[in-house]
Amino acid sequence: MNLNQLLIFLVVFCLTWGTIPLQAEKPTKKAPVEARLIVNQSKYVLPKGRYGNAFRKQIEEETDSAKFPPAPKVDLVLELKNISQKEVIIFPRGSIIYPDLTVKGKGVVQPENLESLSGESWGSSNQLTIAPGKSYRLSIKSLNPNGGTSWYYWCEPGEYTITATYTVYTGLPPFPFPDKTKPKGKPQKYTVTTPPIKVKVVLYDNRG
Repeated sequence: MNLNQLLIFLVVFCLTWGTIPLQAEKPTKKAPVEARLIVNQSKYVLPKGRYGNAFRKQIEEETDSAKFPPAPKVDLVLELKNISQKEVIIFPRGSIIYPDLTVKGKGVVQPENLESLSGESWGSSNQLTIAPGKSYRLSIKSLNPNGGTSWYYWCEPGEYTITATYTVYTGLPPFPFPDKTKPKGKPQKYTVTTPPIKVKVVLYDNRG
């Protein structure tokens, strides 16, 4: 095939390809809950020594997780509302699970030399369920609600947005009493994300 033939082939191929309709994506199942973050406190103060380039460098370059300072404190609430006709399970096998947070803003700093480590609190003996039409609220007291290595800090004053991602289930087998009637159908897993909320961060000497 010479150069002219190759060019003609490419033109015909592009024109033909452009007329082929794209295959539609498979529709995703609607989550059985609506999630939102409630802001109990919208302004937070950067403590002395935990802002600016020096603090950013400290967090980015640290390799020992034991040397990280505690995650910034917040006062938020995750609300999960069951909008389906089935019970929704939020603590599978009795473990208390907090949401994963995503924080955005010009002053966000994250560890660059460590993988994020998270933990779970085992403070419940039963799978918690939300009945149809009911809501459940979970308090969030820091930017690292699940424990382990903190993954977000803010090091500059300004405005930040926070979203929460949470996983819920339907149709899980009973726990811790497996002799109870098992639900029909296969268990389903859904991940929901809240709309972003905004908070303000100010310097420790600028509380007004």
